[in-house]
Amino acid sequence: MKKHLLLTAVVLLITYPVPGTPSPVDTSAEEYAVYSAVVANMFETKVKFLVIQDATATDFTEDNSKQDDQYFRRMFPTLAEGVVKDYKARNNEPLRLKDSFKLNVEHVLVDKQELKKIFKGGGWEEFYKRYPGSSGLIILSRVGFNAAMNQAMIYIQHGCGGLCGTGYYVLLEKTADKWNLVKQNMVWVS
Repeated sequence: MKKHLLLTAVVLLITYPVPGTPSPVDTSAEEYAVYSAVVANMFETKVKFLVIQDATATDFTEDNSKQDDQYFRRMFPTLAEGVVKDYKARNNEPLRLKDSFKLNVEHVLVDKQELKKIFKGGGWEEFYKRYPGSSGLIILSRVGFNAAMNQAMIYIQHGCGGLCGTGYYVLLEKTADKWNLVKQNMVWVS
């Protein structure tokens, strides 16, 4: 009995994620369909090579307490019930992404810790040495869905230099098994 309890405790300690580190759990196929639709719509026709951070993040510019249903309803008047609640719940912890994007442009996922080293060591100059021809860095949030799974909201940020970057919330709807952008709302620019 003691061996069983000890083994269970060891397994739990090994598999329990450290707070603030990306969870190794895979995201759903729907989430990747949304990621692919947003990235393709916003970048595919403009660039040849994309660098995507391998861990999700949220909008760093806003105080989360101000991001209530009304905050998002002002951006997206057609926002379905439950999308904001699901978005916030999914974004409590970062999630590690895998390369399940369906894109028609070359792309690479880069470890968040590796990116920290790059920017600490040489900033954007070092980034572009490592990823020549890229359009900068894309960071995605988790996707929030409504209960019917036919509306979704995501945050996407793109950085391309010290004073070159944008952050958007994007609303999508699914019709005929395809996610389509309904509206994007820029929340910051540098």
